[in-house]
Amino acid sequence: MVEAQTRQRRPSGIERRLLAQFGGPKGLLGKVAGWIMAGRNLPTNSWMVELLEVEPDDAVLDVGCGPGRGVEVAAARAERGSVAGVDVSEVMVRQAARRNRAAVAGGRVELRLADAVRLPFPDGRFTKAGSVNSVQFWVPAERGFAELHRVLAPGGRVAIVLRAHNAGAGRFDRTRFGAPVERVSQLPALMEAAGFREVRRLQRDCGGELHWALVARR
Repeated sequence: MVEAQTRQRRPSGIERRLLAQFGGPKGLLGKVAGWIMAGRNLPTNSWMVELLEVEPDDAVLDVGCGPGRGVEVAAARAERGSVAGVDVSEVMVRQAARRNRAAVAGGRVELRLADAVRLPFPDGRFTKAGSVNSVQFWVPAERGFAELHRVLAPGGRVAIVLRAHNAGAGRFDRTRFGAPVERVSQLPALMEAAGFREVRRLQRDCGGELHWALVARR
């Protein structure tokens, strides 16, 4: 009985497929992953917007916007400006559009299916740009940072937020798949190589999970 209780349970097939959805949600399980992210990631997205210091007239970009929580928070602050969100998942773009339907209808929010390494915007389009738990999927990351630098106006502010890795996390704890500190430590050099300056590394507990943030200016 004790052995049965203490033995680590193997994940079921559906559990494995659900975990895989967080990198690129699609289909029914992708919708479920989006609902989970929308419910649990609001503190993290709010921190990103706070770090960006979004003001009423800003033009904001959210790269890897997922179900649109960051877009929602940014749009509430950029009330005279605009917010754009991009994601590689059609499921996430649709969820983000539903969550922000009024702002989309009013022309203040634009959502597009796009990759971070090929942003569909002109040079200098935005004053602020952020990303939450997305940079690990940019291939290559250097190209994603170069694209962010290109679409930001001179003096524009960027905030990259990543969930921290927790080596002691349980099998289904999201922090098990977070970014190791060694990887986070490599990112400032990539940002500086892309042209960003004044790169700072911060950390905060968001919703019970430690997160890293890299904040810089163009």
